[in-house]
Amino acid sequence: MRVNVGDIELYVREQGAGRPLLLLHGGPGLDGSVFFPQIAALAGDGVRILAVDHRANGRSDDGDPSLWTVPQMAADVEAVISGLGLERPIVMGHSFGSFVAQQHMAEYGTAAGYVLMGTVDSAEELTRIGERLAAFEPEHLREQVTRSWAAEETVQTAEEAEQLWRDQVPFHAAEPEGEAVRQMQQSSGEIVFRPEVLRHFASGGEYGLVDNRERLRQRRLPVLVLSGELDRTTPAVSAHRLAELLADADEVVVPGAAHMLLQDQPDAALAALRAFLARVPA
Repeated sequence: MRVNVGDIELYVREQGAGRPLLLLHGGPGLDGSVFFPQIAALAGDGVRILAVDHRANGRSDDGDPSLWTVPQMAADVEAVISGLGLERPIVMGHSFGSFVAQQHMAEYGTAAGYVLMGTVDSAEELTRIGERLAAFEPEHLREQVTRSWAAEETVQTAEEAEQLWRDQVPFHAAEPEGEAVRQMQQSSGEIVFRPEVLRHFASGGEYGLVDNRERLRQRRLPVLVLSGELDRTTPAVSAHRLAELLADADEVVVPGAAHMLLQDQPDAALAALRAFLARVPA
């Protein structure tokens, strides 16, 4: 469905019925399909899954490029909650989407709880990506991943953006040459790639992450900080620092998972989500 957020409409993929769970995808330049099919298992648990494509991402409208910001995307989340009349939703963001979720929590705090998956505590952590790329194994994939990361600043077409995603997937997975990588690369055709917004954030620095640590510290809301033990993109140690400053945080580090937790270890990731949903009153 499409939801009006004021100046534009956002595309929202809906599945299941019951308690609303708003999903905010990573990227930028990807869309909500990256959560599927794994997340669909929650639809049978009385959960209404609402996967939102951020503005200028996926099937959502572009709007004014000056509004392609994390604070505006957090305002869009608030507009979706209000526009759909959602009661006590859980807002869950992965990677870039976790930055939007952090911003929504700091600015609005209207969700019953938040899930921050594959997240970091500060923009400083994102500046260390180069160090982790330089140490990435296997060595024969290192140049491919490093080159694709640098090319985000100049990517022009959807086809180029898709190739960058395919080239980077090994870095995001626990086993760079494993089955999860093959499946993610094969399913990339489901994603509507948007090079303009990827280029916008990649060339702007730190992917729009705003330092909200002091405001987040003041919130008394349930949060699940969900990390992969082997995450090279948003290391669990950085997510741990974020969990420590939150007043009511559960922290789960999934063994054998990297950045793409739902693809690497779906059963463990879903178990953590189910436990958190059970503890937050509907």
